[in-house]
Formats: sequence, C-alpha cells, structure tokens
Amino acid sequence: MRYVIGIIFLLLSFDVFATHSNSFSCGPISLKSQNKNIILKRTDEKIARVYILKNVASHSIWLDHPTEGRSLHAGWSSYLRPGNSSALLVNHKNFNISCAVIKPGKVDYLDCEKEIAVCTPKEVVLTGTRKGTYWLAEDKLFDELPNLLKKRGVEIK
Repeated sequence: MRYVIGIIFLLLSFDVFATHSNSFSCGPISLKSQNKNIILKRTDEKIARVYILKNVASHSIWLDHPTEGRSLHAGWSSYLRPGNSSALLVNHKNFNISCAVIKPGKVDYLDCEKEIAVCTPKEVVLTGTRKGTYWLAEDKLFDELPNLLKKRGVEIK
C-alpha cells in the first residue's frame, strides 16, 4: 500500500511540473519519507544537485532543514506560498526537509510528501565550483526560475 501511494505521488508531481509551458525539463524524483520529513537523496556525492520544490497544498508552508545542533539550524527556514516553487542546491548525500505551518503560539509539522512536489532539472550547468547547500531561489513562480537561477550562475536547459 505504501508503494502504491508513493507511485501516485510520483505521478502527481510529474503532472504538476509537466503542465508548465517552461522550456526546461524537470523530472520528478521518488522521495523517501521519515517522521513527516522528506529526504533528498543523491547518488553521486561529488556533484551538487538542484532540486525544485513546489507547494502543492492550498496553504502557505515553511520549509526547514531539521538538525541536531541549534546553531547549525539558523537561516534555513524558507516560506513557500501555494503554487510557488523554490530551488535548492544540495551538496549533501542525504538532506532532510521538514514542512510546517506556523500558527500563533505553536508550530504544526506536516507530512512533507503531501505538501510539496519535488523534481530535478534534466540538464544543469553550474558556473564555478559550488560548495555548500543553500537556497538558489525562494517562493517564486515556476516559470521565473530559469532566469533567476541563471543570474546566480546556474543554467537550466
């Protein structure tokens, strides 16, 4: 049953990204979920990878990278409105993302697999050496991403 649900979400995420008239191809990836978080997995540890995360929920969410040390956590939160996308450059083999809604006085953690669709561009050219993991663009329309990323030295073809 878990695999059937995973396949359905994979097909839905493909449809979410395929409906855009944008010129670049962004293929969905299979997500591993753990404790409501998703894990972005890379097979090649030496090459940074670009992920596009789209909010498919009807409400705004906060994306975050949960860590053990509080100081390592600073600066990771990113706000994402419904229908908008963010681009993330990942230099880690396994990178966790959590999703939450912040309400007065409390934080509700959500099942990220149900809140966002994730894809990776088929062809990416990075200018210069890229070290670290960071947001390339946050809370933008999907069609705006290629131009925004190009300004940051990341060309999506």
